Amino acid sequence: MPPEPSPDPTVLDLTDGTGVRAGAHTRSALELLAVSRTTDEHGYVQLQTIPYRGHHLLAQAVLDVTRPGDRVLEGGVSSGYFAAVLADAGLRVDGHEIDPAAAEEARRVCEHVFVGDLDTFDPAELPHDYEVLLFGDTLEHLPDPPAVLARLRTRLVPGGHLVLSIPNIANWAVRLGLLAGHFDYAERGILDRTHLRFYTRATLVDMLGQAGFEVTRLVATVPVPALRSEAPARLAHRVGNLRPSLFAYTFVVTARAGGPSSPR
Repeated sequence: MPPEPSPDPTVLDLTDGTGVRAGAHTRSALELLAVSRTTDEHGYVQLQTIPYRGHHLLAQAVLDVTRPGDRVLEGGVSSGYFAAVLADAGLRVDGHEIDPAAAEEARRVCEHVFVGDLDTFDPAELPHDYEVLLFGDTLEHLPDPPAVLARLRTRLVPGGHLVLSIPNIANWAVRLGLLAGHFDYAERGILDRTHLRFYTRATLVDMLGQAGFEVTRLVATVPVPALRSEAPARLAHRVGNLRPSLFAYTFVVTARAGGPSSPR
């Protein structure tokens, strides 16, 4: 067992600090993103290589709880552009995707890809149990996220983790819009017109508790468009995480199977 990671002031740890074990990967998430061999033409969104943006923090969250050779199931795998980053780290990735064309692309990097609706997917179809269940900006598109998570939780190995990212409906920009009487859907972002569920920090933790997961880490992404290099992006990230419920664009969460949890 490798040593536990040292405390990170940008991370909101909702347990006693023992919930996440250090990984044994030789490259960081930023290094993997920088040399990613994926293209974005078939993905729903572009692969983000900017430090402290969503894909950086999501990839690092997966690396922190895995070792090379571990298995990951990515729900909403799209064309496999993010799965390819994990595969480059030596992880074995299976995917689930509702779009058959995107699923076909994902087969380039995933060992198995299942096509259909996550709401009706039978976990018995999965060929393996997994160290990580991964959902990157996917759960908000489902009618009943806790039901899906509760079913898939049965396919986690003992000590396995759920890693996800999800938009923060209580972001300061959405709050200002509500004060002005606006709640306008858009093609992308927090108010994406295809989103069916909306979560704050507190209601997200509650939802995961309903699904049988205990949150061990929760960190906010705080993208600032003008900041693209690592040092200023890190500063903005740390300042934003002083008030994550207000400044988070999305939350990146690590959780393990267990009882309900609540933020401090």
